[in-house]
Amino acid sequence: MNTELHTMLKTRGITLLGKDEIEQLQVLETAWQALKAREANVMPLRIAEHQKAARATFLADMSIENEIRVAILADTHQTLMRYAARRNVLADGMKQLASEAGQLLRPLCDQVSQALEEEKELRKEQKTTCWADSDPRVKECQKWVDAMDRAGSRVLLATSRECEFSPMELAEFFLPAAPTPEDGK
Repeated sequence: MNTELHTMLKTRGITLLGKDEIEQLQVLETAWQALKAREANVMPLRIAEHQKAARATFLADMSIENEIRVAILADTHQTLMRYAARRNVLADGMKQLASEAGQLLRPLCDQVSQALEEEKELRKEQKTTCWADSDPRVKECQKWVDAMDRAGSRVLLATSRECEFSPMELAEFFLPAAPTPEDGK
């Protein structure tokens, strides 16, 4: 996040994500990434690879478990249907995790959005040019408002479980700026 934006939000009493919230989001992110990896493993293009691996495993160790694995993967159409069902449930799990992140971020999202709109109006009143929208400070604030609108849309979609973004992708606008040497003084 832009340092000036972060400072402006601080002066308005808005605290961005703290250590506890970031840790919660990281836990959700880890779970989301694990589901994403599992989803990638059951893509239709992987069926032939899995059938070949099951056959090789069976030939190396002719146990009943390996024979069952070959039988399960034998019919490509049925395997495709099973993989589709697994992908759907994994996608639902990822959406649920994103929704939890969205619920965590929604109050902060609303606060930041309101603060940015107020700051934009304040800057329009303090304009240095005759046209408020051409004032560099107003333009900068409008960029922040636009970025917040995009972040807010993602969060809103996440809370309705219609989002494809990971928890940390949802939170990137709300993460505190990296500390500068001046902050340490």
